[in-house]
Amino acid sequence: MKKVLRRTLLVLLTAVFVLLIFVFVREPSLSRTWDEDVSILAGVEISNDATVSLTQIRDWRYAISSISSKSYFDASFDPKDIVAMWMYEQQLDASGLIAHTFLVFEFAESYERGRYLGLSVETRREQGEEYSIIGGALRSFEITHIWATERDLVTRRVQFLDYPLTRYQLEIPAEYRSQIFSKFAKETQSLASVPRWYNTVSNNCTSSLIKYVNESEPGAIPFHYSYALTGKVDEYLEQLGYKAPDYSLHINRDFLESHKLR
Repeated sequence: MKKVLRRTLLVLLTAVFVLLIFVFVREPSLSRTWDEDVSILAGVEISNDATVSLTQIRDWRYAISSISSKSYFDASFDPKDIVAMWMYEQQLDASGLIAHTFLVFEFAESYERGRYLGLSVETRREQGEEYSIIGGALRSFEITHIWATERDLVTRRVQFLDYPLTRYQLEIPAEYRSQIFSKFAKETQSLASVPRWYNTVSNNCTSSLIKYVNESEPGAIPFHYSYALTGKVDEYLEQLGYKAPDYSLHINRDFLESHKLR
């Protein structure tokens, strides 16, 4: 019996070892047959005065379970013109421990179509591929940045995919908002030529934000389990004073039918 157990254990360890070798020798790519919503990469140019020019900002329109139109536009942004930052949370499991988060940078009214500019750090899925937490930890997906209007990111999840969202306002000093925006833009620029893997724990939608906050102010967001259990990051940010305590907006299909999205 002991011999059988030892052999079984040896087989399992060998299988795990082979899997790890396979995972860590794989190289990320820019050339795959991507799902359409993540196929186009935003272009980024950063001028000497720190103005960020973005091309291919996604602005699709959605109805219930269908896509109404697909358009993109180009615009330039001065990071100093950011007047507020918002975080959206999309719960991904019944426990509330795992969530997808994305940011919206609010600019002055003069920015018109680009006034509410969203950034979603996502997996760049191939056609027919579905996201999984385990796959995200085992280099199954490249990472991508989706720059899009707030309306696109919200209605895609709520109207098209029927995922309710919760919106929070982030209370972050203006200088840090500018730095976070610029750092994300530089990383987007880098990803266009140097692909990288998404990682459920260390390189996900939430940890990217935390990384740039900590680069702007070292130690501002100490390590916490919500780096990986992203459904709890709103509680942690509120505890640290970065989330407005009295403001949250829950958005579902019924809400969108009776309210105009800003």
